Amino acid sequence: MTLDTTPPAEKTTPKSPASLQDSFIRSVGRTVRTNKLGDLLVHSSLITRDQLRAALRAQKESGERLGRVLLQQGSISATQLYRKLAEQWVIKVSTAGMALMMQVLTPSAARADDGSAVRLAAAFTPGIAQSVKPAAYPQLFGASEVRSANISAFTKWTSVMSRFDQQMRNDSGSPVVNKWKTHLQDLKGKTARQQIEGVNNYINSVGYIEDGENYRKSDYWATPIEFLSHGGDCEDFAIAKYASLRALGFSSDQMRIAIVQDKIKNVPHAILIIYADGQAFVLDNQDKRVENADNVNRYKPIFSINSNNWWLYKPSHVS
Repeated sequence: MTLDTTPPAEKTTPKSPASLQDSFIRSVGRTVRTNKLGDLLVHSSLITRDQLRAALRAQKESGERLGRVLLQQGSISATQLYRKLAEQWVIKVSTAGMALMMQVLTPSAARADDGSAVRLAAAFTPGIAQSVKPAAYPQLFGASEVRSANISAFTKWTSVMSRFDQQMRNDSGSPVVNKWKTHLQDLKGKTARQQIEGVNNYINSVGYIEDGENYRKSDYWATPIEFLSHGGDCEDFAIAKYASLRALGFSSDQMRIAIVQDKIKNVPHAILIIYADGQAFVLDNQDKRVENADNVNRYKPIFSINSNNWWLYKPSHVS
């Protein structure tokens, strides 16, 4: 899996939400033009240009990923690599995807949609700024969190939005869309848990395919229609579940796309968290079951995001 992710480095003295948000945005601004891993490492003075050139030559010969080559050459530590991968992920979110969560999914009161029809297009209408503080939910995976309502830096998923809008205009009657709509329509009127499980099962039935194989690109953010047509990787599963549940009437405030570190595979990963019936549920393409977050121990949260807010996580013992 090539999910690249690392918000700001942990510090022993916690920052206020405002200062944390500002430093994060400045970091994104400095690096948004150099979002390749090698450039980020050089820009951060973790490796030299000569070390990067040597690693790229070795990568070309071996076919290994650049990060693995740098580790093998001893140019960087695993901790430094994963932090920089996480930073790269944040940059890609800001340049390729945030509009899907910031603009696409209109906030509403929880389960406010009492209509009988599934409105796929409504799941991707421009968002409305939320003027109230979001509901308080339990800590995710035992980590403390700092919330910021300022996601103005993350505005460049417009290409994803425009592709989806165009697809809905041109292909709203396509077999893929009709099948998706029919499945969601069948879930209308069922309990929240049944709808969540129904969406998770349906989206997880789609094939997992790396972006390089699927689109010949190192990182490509697929619309739900593209994902349902061609498969995708972990963030595509999470986004399609997010959109499906919004179409069923769940609010964006109930959901977060969480970027986590998989402690078993030791790689970054993306999942969907949804809060319903007083619980936090994990929707994961690596697990067929919908699990209560309290029972999931394999993930360490890095950050999570929805259309109105983003959250940075630290272990709860950090002070």
